[in-house]
Amino acid sequence: MDIVLRPFRIATSKPAQKTYLNAILFTITTTILLGLAIVAYGLFYYNYVPQINIERTIHLQYGHGPHPYGIISLGSSLISQQSYDICLDLHVPRSPTNLETGNFMLSLSLLAKNYKLASNPPTTTTVTPPTRSSLVPAAIEIAAEDILFSSRRPALLTYTSRLVSLSERIFQLPLYILGLRREDETLTIPMAESASFPRGLKNIPAFAMLELQAGQNLQVYDVKIRFTARFGGLRWWMWNHRLISALVGVGVFWGAEVAGCGIAWVVLMGVIGRKSDSETEITKGEETDGTTTIKDEPRTDDSDLSDTPRTFPTYGRQPPLRFEPKIKHEPDSEEFAIDEATIQPLAAEADDEDDSEGGFRGVILGADRGNDSGLGTSFSERGEGSGVTRRKSKGRRS
Repeated sequence: MDIVLRPFRIATSKPAQKTYLNAILFTITTTILLGLAIVAYGLFYYNYVPQINIERTIHLQYGHGPHPYGIISLGSSLISQQSYDICLDLHVPRSPTNLETGNFMLSLSLLAKNYKLASNPPTTTTVTPPTRSSLVPAAIEIAAEDILFSSRRPALLTYTSRLVSLSERIFQLPLYILGLRREDETLTIPMAESASFPRGLKNIPAFAMLELQAGQNLQVYDVKIRFTARFGGLRWWMWNHRLISALVGVGVFWGAEVAGCGIAWVVLMGVIGRKSDSETEITKGEETDGTTTIKDEPRTDDSDLSDTPRTFPTYGRQPPLRFEPKIKHEPDSEEFAIDEATIQPLAAEADDEDDSEGGFRGVILGADRGNDSGLGTSFSERGEGSGVTRRKSKGRRS
């Protein structure tokens, strides 16, 4: 039966219960730290890896100034020290007016957050020279320090001969009739390659302004601006290898959290240990300065013996026994200990065996009554006196 119950007893022992408790606490703590590590990596990924494609639609304004222009807000999508490729998607019809326009210029300016516009823009047409300050449309006035980035690129509709264009329309006429195809074209104009912005919020563009420098006659369906992030280094690795980077990142965060908790636990236990040691030293000092307590020892069978000398009778003609205890003093416990009992014979000898036996019985009776020291002393004195008297009487008889 003991063999059967032995595994159960081992499993329910106090060391085993302590091990179970520590394992449960460790599991709960590591699980919580793992969840925090996942959240931390997600926040790090969201803040460190920017949005790879940012697209905004620019709504052009006609009738203000010599050229149509538009301003849009970029929000907080762009980040500093990150390379971007900037492109414009210009959707225009292949109308005779646009075909006759030929080449025209696109002017793009990225503005700071606190840029200011003029209240009364001019309406006269001006010639724009190719300088940084002249990249701003004539319809509005913007300070040079508010322009963080600017670029001008040319654009042109794709040329097709009249014969090719006519043949293409004839073959695709059913598609044009069903509305599956239109006579339009989308021009993609790269405005910047690997453009980056210095560190600091004031250096990150918040607005984008576009001007189509082709006069008010240019016909446009819509215009979109695209920012494509060009990743490098850690951002490229985190974007192209998301699963591996997630496992490594979560593991690093989790390991750092576990190590931090372990160090904090060791420091906390050290502080608690020092505090308990100091309290123990203070308690010992108080006990040393105060009165010393006397240790109470349980009573033994010899508790009825006193520390006074005694005399005990003997059988026959042997001399009486005398008991003189020696007291041993100990500095710590102050206990009494009877180390030796010195037996000294008396000078007088008992003459009569019967009288000695009677005297011994009297001493025993007296000891039973609780008169230990008094009876022993009186008996010894009486015994000495009776012995002298008997010797005298015996001598007379003889």
